[in-house]
Amino acid sequence: MFTFRNALRNIVRAKGRSLLIGIIITIIALSVCIGLCIRQSAANAKESALSDMTITAQISIDRDSAMSKAKSSSGSVSKSDLKKAMGTSLTLSQLKKYAKASAVKSFYYTLSASVDASGSLEAYSTSSSSSSSSSSSSSSSSSSSSSKGPSGMTTGDFTITGYSSDEAMTDFVDGTCKIKKGKMFTEGTSAMVCVISSDLADYNNLSVGDYITVANPNKSSEKYKLKIVGIYKNSQSSTQASMGGPGQTTDPANEIYTSYNTLNKIVTTSKAKYSSSSTTAISGQLNGTYVVGTVANYNKFKSQVKSIGLSSKYSVSSTDIESYERSAEPLENLAKFAGYFLLVILLVGAIILVVMNIFSTRERKYEIGVLTAIGMKKKKVAKLFVSEIVILALAGVIVGGTVGALTSVPITNALLSSQITSQQTKSNDMQQAFGRDNNGAGPGSSSSSSSSSGSSSSGTVSGNSSSSSGNAVSNYVSSVSNSINIWVLLELLGSCILLAIIAGMVSVVAIMRYEPLQILANRD
Repeated sequence: MFTFRNALRNIVRAKGRSLLIGIIITIIALSVCIGLCIRQSAANAKESALSDMTITAQISIDRDSAMSKAKSSSGSVSKSDLKKAMGTSLTLSQLKKYAKASAVKSFYYTLSASVDASGSLEAYSTSSSSSSSSSSSSSSSSSSSSSKGPSGMTTGDFTITGYSSDEAMTDFVDGTCKIKKGKMFTEGTSAMVCVISSDLADYNNLSVGDYITVANPNKSSEKYKLKIVGIYKNSQSSTQASMGGPGQTTDPANEIYTSYNTLNKIVTTSKAKYSSSSTTAISGQLNGTYVVGTVANYNKFKSQVKSIGLSSKYSVSSTDIESYERSAEPLENLAKFAGYFLLVILLVGAIILVVMNIFSTRERKYEIGVLTAIGMKKKKVAKLFVSEIVILALAGVIVGGTVGALTSVPITNALLSSQITSQQTKSNDMQQAFGRDNNGAGPGSSSSSSSSSGSSSSGTVSGNSSSSSGNAVSNYVSSVSNSINIWVLLELLGSCILLAIIAGMVSVVAIMRYEPLQILANRD
């Protein structure tokens, strides 16, 4: 208690020096508080958003691993070795096997194929330059509107997707698509029925109960008739990447939906006709989705599929997590910047306090000599000096922490807005350089379609920002709230007290080195 009272008395007596040190510590505390709050905001945003998401997982061929295995000692890659290393996509029975993992809550799958228009049916296009997509209804015109895709396969005017269950129809579950006329086909049906978009229906004067005819893009004479049982409205107006690769796009209006069993029947029938040529038949792309719910279950699922027997040729990924990470990229960049800022502030702050304490100790050299000469132990004198700077540090933490807590959210949001603007500018510049959408390359160019970048229920993420240029749409976490908590306060207190102790150690070293009689004898 004696040390504390004397420390306070010395602080009051040396008002100028104490005020200067206090201001410096307050500025350091304020800067540290804002830096810690920014980092905490990023952590809170990620935790909150991921906890509100229903995480799904997919199993696909690990191309990086296959490429590595296919490389020879010289570093070259043989096509035959690469094909062997990659293997084939998983079959439905194999996908179902991994759905038995305890981390999986539910499992659904889709089958997609590319088909051409046939008969009076014409593909819808919002672009006047895409007239080839909706040209003549003759076979020759349909063929001319198609294009060559991977392995010589031809991509047609439409993408037809078969769903295993209602749960698999995520566009309808999340409200992107809604049935406007008729009804959805029965779950699991094998009947030749489908639902089409309202744009496509209006463009071709089609109604519920009418029939449409689609053809094999590789063989226009191979046709399949589907009955329209429902017409849906798609709220998404931008074009999407098609099965034909980066250069091919398909309008959402040309999406035809049916049951998995229906499309599988078409694909199976087509393959039976061209058993000798795999590229001539209608090719279906199978995708399985495992609903795991949480990030913890996702990590658990990754380990469980390996124990079940998943080959190293395949990898587990989550488009939900990847989508969120893209949306939080500006916030993550800001958090990294805040980390570097913290290191600089703490380093500079420590140097300033040490230098000031060196001069302060020298100025009070005679005081040290008097105190030790009258019998006060050097350790107690050192304790007194350390107590003074610790008290000033506590005062600085209170003032700086309060101001930092009040200003951290608006400052974070202002810096985050600047980061988002920078990301968008880079994306726009790249798109202008390409003269078109750069198909996911570069910063901020990924198309966000999941709800992970939206608002979280806990209030940590309060919104998202969308920017569009051409066909690219990027959603970012645009604002944060509730960035300060007990851990931030403890880290702030610990950082400033540590700086005070480091600076105080200079006084301790000097005091232990000084001899009282020599100090008094040599006083100027």
